[in-house]
Formats: sequence, structure tokens, C-alpha cells
Amino acid sequence: MLAGDLILAMCYSADAIRVSKENSKLKYVIPRSGSSLWTDTMVIPKSAPNQDGAYAWINFLLQPEIAATITQRLKIATPNRAGFELLPEQIKNNTNFFPPDDLLAKCERISPLGQFEEVYDRYWTKLTSS
Repeated sequence: MLAGDLILAMCYSADAIRVSKENSKLKYVIPRSGSSLWTDTMVIPKSAPNQDGAYAWINFLLQPEIAATITQRLKIATPNRAGFELLPEQIKNNTNFFPPDDLLAKCERISPLGQFEEVYDRYWTKLTSS
């Protein structure tokens, strides 16, 4: 995008926000019809060798000041309400970070496929290994 080789591309919002700051002619948009949503998730496996450390790390990230800093530094939204309240108004009102509810309602999350997972995996493997 920055080299001017493309006029349109699908990308993650954090990447798009960074690129658009480098070139003000580029704009990040979510289609009016919606898009896919994703969520970064933190989990602690039962077999984790340092579960106390893992809990400490997650608790650290959940501190409002840390959540707000992560949003500002990494250009990603935060689900942490207390962290959100600490953000500058410019970020809180930025629809690239926090799209309006009516647009989010048109977006979809990846959901477990249940009985169709085997078929999906087979075709996904076929597609990606061609």
C-alpha cells in the first residue's frame, strides 16, 4: 500500500491505522455491509509450568492504565471499560478503534463449526496446500 502498488487491500485495523498515519491519502474503512471480527484471547493451559506467573501477567495487562497504554501504543481497541475511560477523547471517538454499534452488528465473529469442522478443515487444507 505504501509503495502505491495497490489501491485496495484487506488488513487488520491496527496495521491500517499505522499505515494511514504514514500516508494521509490512505484510509481505513469497514464496509457498510460489515466485516469479520477477531479477538485476541489469553488463556492458561492446564499444563502451564508457571500458572502463577501467567495469572500475574494477565492481571498486569488488565490494569486500566496498562490497557490504555496498549491501545495507544499498539493501535488496538481495548475491551477494558476502565482502560477505555483513560484514553484521550481523540481515540475514544475514533471509529477505526471503536466502530459504532450499528456497524458492529453487521460484522461476524469466527464461530465453531461443530459437525462441519472436518469438512471445513479438509477444504481449507486443500486450498492452502495447492
